Amino acid sequence: MLRRRVRELEGDIERRLEQHQVGKLLTSIAGIGPQTAACIIAELGDPARFGSIKALASYVGVAPRLRQSGKRRPSGRRMLPLGNARLRRALWMPTLSAIRVNPWLRAYYLRLRAAGKRPKVALIAVMHKLLAAIFSAARRRQPFVASLVFPPVVAAGGAVAEPIG
Repeated sequence: MLRRRVRELEGDIERRLEQHQVGKLLTSIAGIGPQTAACIIAELGDPARFGSIKALASYVGVAPRLRQSGKRRPSGRRMLPLGNARLRRALWMPTLSAIRVNPWLRAYYLRLRAAGKRPKVALIAVMHKLLAAIFSAARRRQPFVASLVFPPVVAAGGAVAEPIG
């Protein structure tokens, strides 16, 4: 009975997303499904209302910040716990799946790892890039096409990842 109700609610969310202009656009990004798109819309409203991707990333809390004061040495943790934690949590799993299914995000992640970035630092950078894709689709009011926003990225080993849209 409970599972049936959950399926009904998920179906209702998908139907509402089909009627929502930004909702349809967000699901055009590989890695963003109906549940994540619904969460983004619930938390942000229209992502295009932000003036720039920097403002959106700062609101979500994935903008790089330096935590340093006077003579104190900076700690290994560069991200302050500021921003919308619910949205960061909602974007965590889509970021992990996007690294698997999105060639341009995978190439970006592998390039950061090859440059010596720690795994979580690289994941936050990929989340920032995914937010840029969300912002681009919402701002242009067109389905996301990676080649229009991000040029092909050369991955570790010299392979060029073909962007998908």
